[in-house]
Amino acid sequence: MRDLRVIATNIFMCISVVAIVFILMMIAMGFTFTESGSLEQAGLAQLVSHPSGANVTIDGDTQFGHTEFSKMISAGTHKISVSKQDYDTWTKDLKVDAGLLTRVEWIRLFPKKAKFEKVQTFNDTRLAAFSANRKKLVLIENGSNTLQYIDIQGDSLKTTKSNLNDCLSTTAIKAIEGTISIVAWNENNSKIIAKWTVDDKTSWHLIDLEHSDASINLSKRFNLSFDSILIANDSASKLWALESGNLRLIDASSLTISSAIASNLEKVAHNRDTVAFVNIENDVRHLNIYKDGEKGYTSIVKLEKATDETTIKLAMGSYWNEDWIAYSTDKKIHILGGKYPSYGKNEVSKLKSRLDRELDYIPQHLSVNASQRIAVFAGDNKMTSYDIETKDYFDTELTATLSNINWIDDYILWQNVDSSIIIRDFDGYNRRKIISNVSNQLPVIITENNKWLYFFDMVEQEVVKETDKDTPSDSDVVNTPETVTKFILKRKALL
Repeated sequence: MRDLRVIATNIFMCISVVAIVFILMMIAMGFTFTESGSLEQAGLAQLVSHPSGANVTIDGDTQFGHTEFSKMISAGTHKISVSKQDYDTWTKDLKVDAGLLTRVEWIRLFPKKAKFEKVQTFNDTRLAAFSANRKKLVLIENGSNTLQYIDIQGDSLKTTKSNLNDCLSTTAIKAIEGTISIVAWNENNSKIIAKWTVDDKTSWHLIDLEHSDASINLSKRFNLSFDSILIANDSASKLWALESGNLRLIDASSLTISSAIASNLEKVAHNRDTVAFVNIENDVRHLNIYKDGEKGYTSIVKLEKATDETTIKLAMGSYWNEDWIAYSTDKKIHILGGKYPSYGKNEVSKLKSRLDRELDYIPQHLSVNASQRIAVFAGDNKMTSYDIETKDYFDTELTATLSNINWIDDYILWQNVDSSIIIRDFDGYNRRKIISNVSNQLPVIITENNKWLYFFDMVEQEVVKETDKDTPSDSDVVNTPETVTKFILKRKALL
């Protein structure tokens, strides 16, 4: 009888332990009982804000704790509000999936009363571009033979100056002419691909911002007319080049260029050592993948019969462990996700459709954020965003047509509307005007350390010059007014 009691006790204890473990596991997985007694699985919501320490309300209820904030909440859509004293308020209808983590890391609050400070004044600016990592500014003034490479992270600017004719491998007289634009930055933003047009001739340059004498005039070195050049690795020692419809690979270390990898190209995008391109074969467009070092390229999708009127956009990236390609043909947009196939291995099925939609507009722009999580299509006064992580898409009506897709940080887009900077999250939420009376020609950025908001203010000043007549005398000197444009770099503290 005693043995039976011991056995029964042990069985009861085992069942109790199993039950407790099961209940704890269910709790950890987000299962809770509702007021009606049914079992329901919740999801974990995490909210990260800049600045941190902000208050959170969910469906109107103030929460205990501040950002960074985590809480299990019921699956479904919830009204989220994040606010902090002396800052504005951020809101979103957040969809929470059962049993999954929903992390929102792009919450940004702007101070209400912080003043702008003048940082530096420049003459009429020929080029001003912030780096992809939001740490640097490259600036060239009109009529100047100096390229300024500026660190914008700290309390004071740190400027490295380079001789522009060294960067362009040309004479000082030529260097101050024409237009210059930055096409690409390498991983640590120490090198850029620059496009220089002067006297209706365009040349392409790999500029070393830290050692200008190591810069390369790629057009002159290879005696080729390039249509586009992209950076193929972190150090910029390899470059993808599009030349007369041919795809080539440049080795910037050995100063060599490959023969044509593919021909009849219309669009090219790259993700480091892998390139996607659209070309025409037998009068039909194809989307292809090529990996550096392989013997050939792999056709992914047969698009359509080639016509001159078709508008095509193409981008690619990798997020976590998934490779992806985004493309559009006229109003149709597509996202493929999975793994890029290798040549000759019958791996096309590794890329599967994530999104196929027909829009009511033709995208004129396609851009990807720095973390390669978000793809944004835009055209007319509309945009469509796709989140690679959540596989959600968002359609947004804009107040003005985008001339380009500009990122103020990794998740927020900006546009200049009537000389005011309008921002919105990539999903269309939280449209706000953050600056007024700014230059409509120059960029805006939030630094990588989230400390500063930088922008340019344009000021026209009337300067009076003394001009002598051909026959000088005391009365022959006339005062000639001349309008001079100045650009003032300003910033606002965000933390």
